[in-house]
Amino acid sequence: MKLTLLTYFFLIGANAFVLRPITFKARKTTASPRIEDLNGRLARRVCLSNSLSSDSIDDELHPNDPAKTTAQLMAAIWNQITQVALMEKGESSTVIYPHIAENFTPAYITRLMGHLDNCKDVCEHFGVRTNLVPYLEKEKVIGFTAKSYAGPEGADEELKFEYDPFWDDDEIGDYTGVDEEIEGKPSQDKYAEIVNKIPDDDDEIISITKTWVSKFMSDMGICPFTSGADLAGLPMGKVFYTIDRCSGIEEVYARYWNEVVRVEASSEKELSTTLLICPEFCMDHVEYFENFSSTLTQSLTGIGMEDLLQLVFFHPNWTFRDGSDRFGEGAAANYARRSPWPMINILRTNQVRKAQKGIPTGLVYTQNEKTLTKIGVEELENMLRLRSWNKIEHVKVDRKDREALRVAQDFQETGVVKSVDLSFDGDAVPAANKVDSTEVEEGNLINVMRQALGKRLGLNEEHKVLTRLNGPETSAAIMASDFLLTELDTLIAEKETKPST
Repeated sequence: MKLTLLTYFFLIGANAFVLRPITFKARKTTASPRIEDLNGRLARRVCLSNSLSSDSIDDELHPNDPAKTTAQLMAAIWNQITQVALMEKGESSTVIYPHIAENFTPAYITRLMGHLDNCKDVCEHFGVRTNLVPYLEKEKVIGFTAKSYAGPEGADEELKFEYDPFWDDDEIGDYTGVDEEIEGKPSQDKYAEIVNKIPDDDDEIISITKTWVSKFMSDMGICPFTSGADLAGLPMGKVFYTIDRCSGIEEVYARYWNEVVRVEASSEKELSTTLLICPEFCMDHVEYFENFSSTLTQSLTGIGMEDLLQLVFFHPNWTFRDGSDRFGEGAAANYARRSPWPMINILRTNQVRKAQKGIPTGLVYTQNEKTLTKIGVEELENMLRLRSWNKIEHVKVDRKDREALRVAQDFQETGVVKSVDLSFDGDAVPAANKVDSTEVEEGNLINVMRQALGKRLGLNEEHKVLTRLNGPETSAAIMASDFLLTELDTLIAEKETKPST
């Protein structure tokens, strides 16, 4: 295949330059919404030998996989993708999924293939040297075919370019040190050297991770529903730690989906939450890790996994994208998501929803930022690099002193959220549901504001001294004030538009 270098750049687009070598990738297409058109297009895309008929399936050539759920299907598909990468150019592997094939509607296949297309944007070989397409029998999808297009390492498929006057007239010069001249010489690192960046012993990695979870996430109250290194969740269950040393993104996808299957197959008491530790994956490339993370987050809604699990990602260089200043001292808040190595925390959706009903997410975030800012960026970074949190060993948050942590602890211990701590369903504002529609209609929100101000200023009969409002009272007062201000704005607008008499 010959093409000019300039044409090549136009073909591959800018995304090919992000954190990986230049690669050639075919432009993605969108399937037609019409069933017959979709089936026709999928049939043309299936990569099968001309001598193999879809009407006479050979079980030896096309093994059946027992997958019954979407999570099991995704685990099997990514295992299939990783295996075909080891095949020679032109070889393929077809797997039939009889127990879930009834779910393979055009809409389901479109969503699934759309998710895989998103994954191709960050993959190393999938979508470049390997591909996967639906396999049809009698115009119905019953499985998937993975095919290799370039051999195990793609060495036999080097792209050759014709002469390009834009690039080939002059030799490429030596640009060593240009960045230092433009940006100034890098300042000397004020932090400690990283101790044993990636230990060879898996037990050591798990031991360090458990210390981080216990001392930092639990004792410091960063994660309100964690109790020590081994228990977490609602109801309280075991934390499962597992390590994957793969560095290839396709292999990490495969391992991730296998861990999702484990969560799906286990009870909440046996396995409340999973920490998948990936010490060899994107350790020094947080942007690449974030792109990878985005594809997993997209899959929650894209292929209907949001009712099973939720995800939290950790990385040694993680930075929140919340619009706040996350540099300088403002960077302290980032350490709520900075860990010794890249990790994926797989949470159960039902537990997350329970937590959202009983604890305001914004309050947790604010408390974490205050706690971490008090320790300081330099201390937090050095502890992370030294893999030691001894300096905060005695800094243990009293959960009863903090509203968010108190609610979390009560919820974990009793399994019940007190009525005063209840939120709207799916909302993070506690006890605001005390203000119902009848109060709005009867104008009682004014009384809510009067009572709140009376208590705060010590003007009420029962509160004759300055008294802080608790969480539910604050939430109700804020809701009332927001409603009253909105009503006032409406009245003013009506008055301005009403013709004078």
